[in-house]
Amino acid sequence: MLKPLSSFARLTAADFHSRKRRWIWAAVMYGIAGICALFAVGFGATALAVWIAALYDPIIALVITAALFLVIAAIALIVNSIYQTRAKRRIRRNAALRSAAVATAMVSLRRTGTAALPIAAVVAGALLATQLTGGDDDADE
Repeated sequence: MLKPLSSFARLTAADFHSRKRRWIWAAVMYGIAGICALFAVGFGATALAVWIAALYDPIIALVITAALFLVIAAIALIVNSIYQTRAKRRIRRNAALRSAAVATAMVSLRRTGTAALPIAAVVAGALLATQLTGGDDDADE
């Protein structure tokens, strides 16, 4: 149960610096990949419009291409809406569990005069909340 705390305690400043460098490097690489992907989509859309224009009229080809991109955009918005709804539900559920853990700790604090029991209750409540939520915030996504 205390494994996450012990692994976090072993991290040093060098580990954090190393992770920071990796995250910055990954962000730069994802940025370059994103820009290249945008260019690829642009050239693909142009090729699609030229191909459809060879089959039909150039205006009809551009309308068909624009409609295709509108459909793709609508699908992306629907998927994003679904993920945001799941995230909001997960946040509400986690907040309710955390408040229940705090309420349990407060009851323990009022009933006992020692400091060890309330601290144990807070730790137990936090661990219970972690176990009930699965410990992974990205499990729904």
